[in-house]
Amino acid sequence: MVRGKAQMRRIENDTSRQVTFSKRQNGLLKKAFELSVLCDAEVALIIFSPRGKLFEFASSSMQQTIERYRRHTKDNKTNKPIEQNMQHLKAESANMLKTVEDLEVSRSNKLQLQAFWHM
Repeated sequence: MVRGKAQMRRIENDTSRQVTFSKRQNGLLKKAFELSVLCDAEVALIIFSPRGKLFEFASSSMQQTIERYRRHTKDNKTNKPIEQNMQHLKAESANMLKTVEDLEVSRSNKLQLQAFWHM
């Protein structure tokens, strides 16, 4: 028997919703553990139930993993504007260099025309 694709929407029945939460939460914790063991990945998972109960899994220290995450996101946030600004400045300087070259060619052509007409 083939199961149909479940629609992604809130389960209205309280009991069914709690059973589904429990099963999926256990499955998610199991997958997190498997990922950490099989791939030697640093995994941290935090789940709050609808009633506010905390479930967590960490392959190492949860606090250290959270701090590592914060450092990583902080570094990315501070580096992005600098990288974007550098790219903008490089593009702008390339455009200015092209403009200077065009002006020099134009000036050279103008001087050649003036010399030709004054002969």
